[in-house]
Amino acid sequence: MQEGKIIQSVAKAMCLLDLLAASERPMTLAEISAQTGWPKSTVHGLLSTMREFSAVSQDEDGRYLLGIRLFEYGCTLSNSWTIIEIAKPYIQHISYETGETVFLSILDRGEVITLDRADNRTGLNTTAEVGCRLPIHCTSQGKLFLAYMPEAERRSILSQAKLEPYTPLTITSPEALNRELLLIRSQGYAIENGEYKTGLRSVSAPIFDHAGAVPYAIGIIGMFRQIESEQFSRATRVVVETAQKISKAL
Repeated sequence: MQEGKIIQSVAKAMCLLDLLAASERPMTLAEISAQTGWPKSTVHGLLSTMREFSAVSQDEDGRYLLGIRLFEYGCTLSNSWTIIEIAKPYIQHISYETGETVFLSILDRGEVITLDRADNRTGLNTTAEVGCRLPIHCTSQGKLFLAYMPEAERRSILSQAKLEPYTPLTITSPEALNRELLLIRSQGYAIENGEYKTGLRSVSAPIFDHAGAVPYAIGIIGMFRQIESEQFSRATRVVVETAQKISKAL
């Protein structure tokens, strides 16, 4: 961010929203003040202002949580994205055909966000929850975005990213990751082999826009036994073919 263009009060309000969104429960004023390091009076003023616009609300004990206005914004935003409308019948179809969870993703500030998903028939709870943020270096969709983005952008993102080892299979070496990205470009899809969650494997393929960029990714995630299995190979073929269809539809 360019500090000269940042309005500090707005930036602090956004930080508070991020904090409340990350919390698994409503937070007290004292807790928020302690975690941000800001005076209670500053935090209270920001929260009170946001509460007037329903961006923040309070429960019966006076603790703070996200407000209904954010839900309204989210619904408005999702309704305005053509990609979700276009991709939805495709992801629902291949989820039904494969029995696995199918997801549609976008990249934002060096992290992957799930825009939409279709659940599998087994009810398996995966990491591809709508709206969640996922790391870029150890998910199939994250590696896919890295492989297809301009080199300067990739260097910038990786210079700030921590290649955290989520499992013993996570790629934590920049050199090994670069080799993986070259492979992804050559084969046209990306694979996650238990690198983010042990036992989970996924495959993602690029959705191209009219300019040839890759703003979206579609993928399948599940408890595949191994990436060499026929089941996983079939999932890969389906994902690549579906990504091509969505790209043409765009």
